[in-house]
Order: sequence, then structure tokens, then C-alpha cells
Amino acid sequence: MSQPISTAVIASPDPARLLRTLCNHWRHKFEIRRDHDGHAHVPFTAGGGADFEVDGETVRIRLQHADADEQARLQRVIENHLRRFERDETLAFDWSPAGDA
Repeated sequence: MSQPISTAVIASPDPARLLRTLCNHWRHKFEIRRDHDGHAHVPFTAGGGADFEVDGETVRIRLQHADADEQARLQRVIENHLRRFERDETLAFDWSPAGDA
């Protein structure tokens, strides 16, 4: 059975710093995979995780979870944590369904 996927693109003047700070914050709780400086995968639960990709002046987020309620909760968790690391910016989140995997 495929899992729902939602995506968001977050504009930031320093998206690499934002991703690095997020990974440093969560590394004690999750086994984060960093393929390179511009990418991270966070395995939130056995039911799903998120990929974060730096692309120009944005961070692209691809969140996948088997349970729609848990996916919505994880969207809020991601938003709240990234907002903690804002500097001279206001991050905007516009989650969109990306279809099934």
C-alpha cells in the first residue's frame, strides 16, 4: 500500500544553515541520513519520514507517512522546529499533496 506524500518549499536566505541547524537539533532523537550537505532524511517513525533538500534559496521538504493524522502532526512539528531557527526571515509553509509513492 502506498503512503501519502506531502511537500513544501520554504524560502530562506540561508537554507543550508537552516537544514544544518535542524539536523544538529534532531540528531540526538533520530538517525538522520546526510547524503551530502544539501540533503537530509529524517526517519520520524517506522511509518514515515521526511527528505529535506536545499535547492537554491529554498529547502524542499518531502514528507511521507502511512497515517494522514500523523502526517499532519509531523507537518506541524517540522514547521515549529524550523521556525525556532529563523533569523531575519519569516518562513512560510504551504504543504501540498504530492500523490502516492
